[in-house]
Amino acid sequence: MCAAKNGSALLKPTTLRSPASWAANASTENVAITQLLDLEANLSERTLEEFAVFIQKYYELKNIFYICPSLPGRTITDPYILGTYSQEWIEHYRERNYVNLDPVINVGARSLLPIDWAKLPRSSPKIQKFFGEATDFGVGRQGLTIPVRGPTNGLWALFCMTTDDTQAEWQARHYELIRDMVHVAHFIQQRAFEMHHQDEGIDINTITKREIEALSWSAEGKTLEDISVLMRISQETVKAHLDSARYKLGALNRIHAVAKAIRAGLIR
Repeated sequence: MCAAKNGSALLKPTTLRSPASWAANASTENVAITQLLDLEANLSERTLEEFAVFIQKYYELKNIFYICPSLPGRTITDPYILGTYSQEWIEHYRERNYVNLDPVINVGARSLLPIDWAKLPRSSPKIQKFFGEATDFGVGRQGLTIPVRGPTNGLWALFCMTTDDTQAEWQARHYELIRDMVHVAHFIQQRAFEMHHQDEGIDINTITKREIEALSWSAEGKTLEDISVLMRISQETVKAHLDSARYKLGALNRIHAVAKAIRAGLIR
């Protein structure tokens, strides 16, 4: 797997942090908009891989891994993969046909919600051996899988992230990681989709008037509280409008969504 050459450039200057303070600063909202737009303008296997490596380093993760068996020409035994697992582990996994045993795949493929690996079934000696080997190959002690669906019918993938956190460290931050990794998972899914469906684009007709209105106020620098007053709705509803627009636009964060909305001519 390739390594990011300029991963730190994806961060705004104010977001550089020490490991002890990550929880206060690590957020998809702090990823620099210029680098996100550059990634989309120069989208390739290499630039998407570099983004994956950046996310792994930014959130101080052991690994992240995206696997999609439903892209054109791909199958469950030969999926599209992207991430930071070692090539040795990937080859070992394939040689032993672990796809038929792996509970991360088997449970994740049937789930709609994020899955903490600590809650996966491990009673079988074969599965215990599998997780033991994964640890030996440096996969990580804690893990989380996020199932991803869409943006078209039948397209699904799994986004996994692992850490070497202690149980206490994992409990302290795994909810925040779920929150942000859901955004990252869908962002990578949409970029992978774009690379394999060149004729597909953003359908601006799916973005509602209220979502456009919320984006317009956000573009003017209004806060959630400001927008809720201006639109006469709750802050939670404002957030829902902005998050829905962000997803439809294939954006990682709200600033990115505003920039893409401007480019698409939805707002000025």
